[in-house]
This record gives sequence, structure tokens and C-alpha cells, in this order.
Amino acid sequence: MDHRFGSEPITSPLTDEELEGVNAVNQGLANTLGIVITYVSRDHTEGYVDVTPEHHQITGIANGGLYCSIGETLGSIAAVANSGAAAVGMSNYTDLLGSVKEGRIDAVAVPVHIGRTTHLWRVEMYHEAKLVATTNLKLMILRDRS
Repeated sequence: MDHRFGSEPITSPLTDEELEGVNAVNQGLANTLGIVITYVSRDHTEGYVDVTPEHHQITGIANGGLYCSIGETLGSIAAVANSGAAAVGMSNYTDLLGSVKEGRIDAVAVPVHIGRTTHLWRVEMYHEAKLVATTNLKLMILRDRS
């Protein structure tokens, strides 16, 4: 992966090769859930998840935690791209507006507030062009304090 991601604010959208690198190193929960990042720029990030029965809660719809995780993943990557520094979640407020049994959830993260030490990103999630969830993700930016 290109070392410019996470070491300084990016000035242009990530290339396909760089996106492959981001998805390759994103091996934790995002990988387990199948979250794929498709676009990263300084002012917005996009991704998706293909919902399967493994994402379901007991009633046969996507578990609410999936939406929280999509919001946390996209918002965190967006904050790193914007700041060029590590970013850690301080709060994740997710509203569930609709249910998904199967198919793709597309998500877009955009900034609400960009400060030196904190960011607030809004992540909207859609299924078949219908808004199904929103996340407001507040992050602390961990800049080198030396």
C-alpha cells in the first residue's frame, strides 16, 4: 500500500491499487463483516457490504451492529485520509431507519466538522436507493505531539 495513506493528509483520491491496499490491511472486524472500501478522498469515503444470512439477527434482518460497524469503518478511514494521522472513535451514534434482509448496503461518509484534534463524520447507508441508517461518528485525531 502507498505510504501516503495515514502518514499525511491525502491530496487526491486513492487509486485502485491504493484501495486494494486499504482493503488488504483492513483485516479486523471490517473484513469479517465483508466491508469493502471503494473510494477514499480527503472529503468523502464510500464502501459497501453485501448482506447475507450471516449478518442477520434472530428476526432475519441485518443486525443493527452491522450498520454501526459500517459507520465506524468508513468514518475512521475518512478521518485518517483527511488528517494524515491515526483516528480513534469517541462516539458512534447510529440511527436505524429501515431493514435489510439481503442485497447490498452502500455507504458514504462526509465530514460534518473537521478540527485539529476531533472530527465528526456522517455516514449514510442505503439499500436500493433507500436510506436505511445514518451514523454520526466523532473521532479523536492522534497527531504526533512532539
